[in-house]
Amino acid sequence: MAVATLLVRGLQFGWAILLAALLGAEQYGTWGTIGALLVIASAVPEFGIGLVVLRDVARQPSDASRYLTATLTVQPLLAIGTHAALIVLSLLLPYNTSFRLLLALAAISLTVDVFGNIGYNQLLAAERMVTTSVVLIVHISLQIAFALAALLSGSGLIGVYLATISAGVFRAAMHGIALRRIGVRPRLPTERALIGHLFSEGWPIALSSFLGYAYQHVDKVLVFTFLGERAAGYLMAAFIIVSGVIELFSVTVFTALFPLMSRMARESAALLQRAMDQFAFLTLVIGLPIVIGISALSSSLAALFFPSFSGTASLLEILIWHALLAMISNAYAQMLLVEGRQKLLLLIRAIGLAVNLTANLLLLATLNVVGAGIAAFLAQAAMLAIFLRARAMTRSEWRALLEKTARVILAGALMSLPAFALRASQPILAALIGASVYSIALLSLRALDSAHWTLIRQILSALPLFGRYVARLWRPLSVP
Repeated sequence: MAVATLLVRGLQFGWAILLAALLGAEQYGTWGTIGALLVIASAVPEFGIGLVVLRDVARQPSDASRYLTATLTVQPLLAIGTHAALIVLSLLLPYNTSFRLLLALAAISLTVDVFGNIGYNQLLAAERMVTTSVVLIVHISLQIAFALAALLSGSGLIGVYLATISAGVFRAAMHGIALRRIGVRPRLPTERALIGHLFSEGWPIALSSFLGYAYQHVDKVLVFTFLGERAAGYLMAAFIIVSGVIELFSVTVFTALFPLMSRMARESAALLQRAMDQFAFLTLVIGLPIVIGISALSSSLAALFFPSFSGTASLLEILIWHALLAMISNAYAQMLLVEGRQKLLLLIRAIGLAVNLTANLLLLATLNVVGAGIAAFLAQAAMLAIFLRARAMTRSEWRALLEKTARVILAGALMSLPAFALRASQPILAALIGASVYSIALLSLRALDSAHWTLIRQILSALPLFGRYVARLWRPLSVP
């Protein structure tokens, strides 16, 4: 699953870049905005039911058919209702007829994807990891192949959405065949009590997902609504790079670390909190030079990946700083999940969404699309401040954290001098010299102690594929 997920993320990143070149800024903005609306809306048909099915069926595999029947009864109806709500929303907002028709077409995938998601969750609960991995790769490959063929034939966004729907049908069919092979089939009649159980258990997860998706994507909808397609295209291009950084350096690592975090929480809450403090600090150490480098080289990166998107560079230079705060926040968000403090996490996400919405409404009118980058940074800063406040560290812990953080920030400031000075004339040299200065400064200032080096070894050892080799070669006694 880890290999399949990384491969799919890479395919999707490459496809997003190619799609920008094929569509242009305006159509890319339309594609990104419709995608944002669909992602936000997807929380409704999913309704947290998938995680409930994963949990319950994994505990009691004999109930798989009962849960399959219940989900097939409820979730498609939720998807159809969500589709209708999106059409009504598009009529209420100041969108043109072309956009409304494209949204109505694209939203068909909500219903199609429900069937694929139901099968995916059932197969995961049955621990059919190889099957789900193969279907995942085949699905994304077909989607890209179909969409590319449609674009090359001149079908435009209509062809892209028809390709997405077609690939979704293939995915649902593959999952259905796999379920039949392991003997999981719908079994009538549907149990009303089970449906009630799914709703009562799933709604907190659904609300949390909705707030999380809305926080991540509402800026695209606002930029498209108030500034138009081209500005939304610039934002979408910058978002692709930023989200790629977050996925690679944060989400993938936390997926591998989740079992380790769960064991820590069971052994000692204090142990988990200390480990997350250290991991958040290491995220700052690793993420800061990456963010400085991307910010300094934003013009070169925008020209490389999105050459015709003239407004992406200035936005990327600011938006990437949101990624650093987001990666640090992810450590504390995962800690709250492991500790079972979902209500607090829900509140923090609601506050982040409110700050993001308010800041966008205030800044877009004066700063244009750059305001979206500043709004994202402010919202993430507010969320991180609440995460740290909820951590309830002692005065000595705060003092130690601030001292070490100051050393890292000083190393980052020293790196910024050559990186920004040489970025226009020698971008590659700017990256190399900047990274060297940062590494030397970090070691000279002794920003990392033995506990950090131990955690680095644990993180690397927990990662899939090569983790066991790290554990074998890097013995605990050899830690500095």
